[in-house]
This record gives sequence, structure tokens and C-alpha cells, in this order.
Amino acid sequence: MKRALLNTIIVATGYLASRVLGLARDVLISHQFGTSAELAAFRASFGILDLIYLVVAGGALGSAFIPVFSAALEQRRDAWRLASAVLNLTFLALVVACTTVWVFAPSLVVLTVGRGLDEAERTLTVDVLRLMLIQPFLLGVGGLAKATLETFNRFTLPAIGSNLYNLGIIGGALLGSWLGVYGLVWGVNVGAAFFVLVQLPGLRAIGATYRIGREGRASSSLIESLVSPFNAEGVGHLLRLLGPRLFGQSAWQINMIAIVSLASTLGSAALAANAYALQLMMLPHGLIALSLATVLFPEMSRLYASGDRMTLRATALGGVRAVLFLAFPASAILGVLALPVLRVLFQRGAFDAASAALTTQALSAYALGLAGFAAAEVIVRAFFAMQDTRTPVIVGVAAVALNISLGWSFLRLGMGLSGLGAAFSLANLFEAAMLLALLGRRLGGLGRDFFRAIGAMILAALACVGALALLYRVSSPVWTFVAPGDAYRWPGDFLPLVVWLTGAIATGVLAYVGVAGLLRIPELDAAIVRGQRMLARVRLRFAVGNGR
Repeated sequence: MKRALLNTIIVATGYLASRVLGLARDVLISHQFGTSAELAAFRASFGILDLIYLVVAGGALGSAFIPVFSAALEQRRDAWRLASAVLNLTFLALVVACTTVWVFAPSLVVLTVGRGLDEAERTLTVDVLRLMLIQPFLLGVGGLAKATLETFNRFTLPAIGSNLYNLGIIGGALLGSWLGVYGLVWGVNVGAAFFVLVQLPGLRAIGATYRIGREGRASSSLIESLVSPFNAEGVGHLLRLLGPRLFGQSAWQINMIAIVSLASTLGSAALAANAYALQLMMLPHGLIALSLATVLFPEMSRLYASGDRMTLRATALGGVRAVLFLAFPASAILGVLALPVLRVLFQRGAFDAASAALTTQALSAYALGLAGFAAAEVIVRAFFAMQDTRTPVIVGVAAVALNISLGWSFLRLGMGLSGLGAAFSLANLFEAAMLLALLGRRLGGLGRDFFRAIGAMILAALACVGALALLYRVSSPVWTFVAPGDAYRWPGDFLPLVVWLTGAIATGVLAYVGVAGLLRIPELDAAIVRGQRMLARVRLRFAVGNGR
């Protein structure tokens, strides 16, 4: 348990640093580009790039690779031959995918992410997309290295790699004044290279070996080189697990492309604003959900492989409760305080009041579904740990269909970016609820304590929303003075706005914690106990350091 806690702290720290750097990256980008057509082309390109990475070597491959690789290590089979075969297949798939996108880039942009852009904006998007095709290739190889290290509970280097990737983009953003959007393009490629290179020492430390051909022999022909990976023990099982996940990941990324495509019909400024809103929503999602889910996944995989179903149930449901306990107040804060948050973070340079107002429409709506989006990270990984990739895929495809249909309908009703955010939130809440119900059936029920705790968290979150909304309304004269819209002055209005926002967030958190304490939510007690232990350790070290 102590090792799991340490790993969680390492991953959470890595994600915190990554999200802080990501936030700094977005602040620099917003200052340089605002919601311009250049940024719209850059953001639109990522819809297709992410499809290549996530489907071929990101979430799809990692979720299938870790359980099979863990089982090979547990059963003392030749795990490194399996890993080498998977690397060879990944390399081949990435070459084919990137080459195909390069050739058909103009048609892909017109039919998908650039549907609502004009001809000049589409041409720029095609150019940017082609120049960044090295990124999914590098991230794909790095993603497999990440999955391998995490199987051995080595989380530090993957976390460092993610931060180096952001530093590369930050360097590119700083070059934006001279190179324009192409500074961002090369920043992305350099950052992706750092992500791979920093993990190589970790692979060497765990004894990773690369095999070519059969039984470690060099392949005698090109045909044998292409066929031999399929003959490695465990590859067939991995591909069977990968099939449904590949389909589900494809559907998810098609869903994200559909969101970009729908946003583009509102103009390039709306497309860029929608991307900012999604990035901000990903900040608490990464800190809260991804860090814990990343640590729990290998652990749940080992528990399932060893047949310890009771501990697996406790680990999975405990992870869901912990994520929801933190996600509910984060959702309330982002939803109610979207505009002041955006003004503090972004409103300067090319990101003006109109950009802030447009992004607020999307962010407030996306925040509604943060809890469901975060909880699904843990629930889906519980199914993957049990080597069931089919169930999450079926539910995920249904959620994607719901999101696209609702998004299209809400746009037809004139809801704009708020409609896209609302559709996303409703679809993610539906997905989390369905997956949780199915997980309960697999694990022998969720239990009354689980439902009681979740109900109490919802009540505490509503108290947080009420306190924030009341403060927002009561302090409207102060708010109008502090953030006067088009007359917002940087940096003169910045400090008063930060003070007001800090007080507002503290008010919401106190309301949430207060109601959580009254309702005796176990996660609050656990957090207090951990805090007391950490404080005691700090005091002990301080006392030892002073010779007491």
C-alpha cells in the first residue's frame, strides 16, 4: 500500500508539473495567437494527429499491452520477445498510418477538422498537419516505452518525458513572434523526441532487450521480418484484446474530430476557443483522474492475474470514489467561475475580451461533465485489467453516438459552443453511469456504502455551487470593477482579480468540505489522516535536523 501511495505521489507530481507546464504553454500561446486562424489550423491538425497516436500506440496499445506483458512476467515467459514483437508491429503501423495521412491530407482536412474553414485556413491546416506527422510516430514509440516502464512500477521517467514534451512546445511558442505557427510545429516535434529519449535509460535499467526475427536471430528476409512479430508468444492474445479497444479508441477520437468539425462551422475563432476550453477541463482531469488511474491499472492487472477478486473490487471502487471526491468541487469551480478563471489565465495580448467570452461558453458547459469524464478513467481501466476490452468499447461507442447527435442537434437549436460542451458532458455522464453499473455486476455489486458516499458528495458539490453562485451575485459590483470586460487592463486589473478569484475558490472549497464533514464522507477523513501523517513526518524531520 505504501508503494502504491508513493507511486501515486510520483505520478500525481508528474501530472501536476505537466499540467502546470501545459497551462504555461497555453498562456504563452494565447498571448501570441489568441483565437486566430493560425491557432485554429494548429489545433485542428491535432484532431488527426491524436487519431494516429491514440489508436495505434497510445491508449489502445497500452491498455492491451500492460495486462499481457504483466502475465508474461508473472508466468516467467519470454516477455521481452513479446515486447520486441509489439514494438515492430507498432513501428510498421505508424509508418503506414503517417504515410497515408500525408498523401490524403487535403481531403482529410476538408472532410473532417476543416469543414467550416475557408480555403486559406484549410491550406494552412494541411501544411501544419504534414509537418507534424513525425509527432505521432515518436509519441507512439515513447508510449510503448512508457507502458513497459509502468509495468515495473517505474513512473518517474515517463512523467519527466511528458514534461519535456511540454517544454518543447513552450520553446516553440516563444519563437512564435519570429516563426509564427511554425514555431509551435517544430516545438511539438522536438518535444516528442525528448519524450522518447528520456525513457531509454529506464528501459536499460529494467533489463529490456530488443529481439529481431525468431528466437533473437536476425531475420533472413524482409518477409520474415514483417511476419515474425505475429509469431511471438502472447501477440495473438494481445491482438485479440486490442481489437475492441482499437475500435473504441478510434470511435473516441472520431468523436473528438467531430467536435472540432462542428466547432469549425461556427468559425475559426470558435474552433480555437473550444480547444482552450477542452485544454482547461483536462487540467483537473489529468491531476485527479489520470494520475490515480495510471497507478491503479498495473496493480489491478496483477490482482486479476493472481485471482484476488476481493482486493480488486476494493481497489477499483476505492479509486472511483477518490476520483469523484475531488472531481465534484473542481467541476463546480470551473463551471461557475469560468470567466474570471479565463481572464486571470489568458486575457492579455491577442486573447481579448471577445476570446474570453467565447471560451467561457464552452468551458462552463464542459465542466458539467468533468466528474463523469474523470470517473470513467478508473472504471475503464478496471475492465482492461480484467482483460475485458469489449464492454468499455460498446458503452464508449454508444456515448460517442450520443455526443455527436446531441452536439449536432444543439447547434441546430442555436446553442453555439455551449451546446457542444453540454453534449460532451451529457455523453460522458451517461458513459460513466453505464460503465459503473456494469462494473458492479462484474464485481458482485457496488454496495450501499458506495451509493451513500456518492450521494453525499453530490450534496456537497451542490453546496459548493450554491456558495459560489451566491458570492458571484452578491459581489457583482466588485466583480464589474475588477473585470470590466473590454476595458480590462493588464496588468493593472490582474492582482485585484486574482485576489477576488482566490477568495471565491476558497469559499467554494470550504462549503464543499464543510458539508462533506457534516455528512461524514470517508474520503474526507482519509485525506485528513494522510495530511496529519505527512505533517507529523515533516515535524519529525525538522526536529531531527535541529538535533532534538
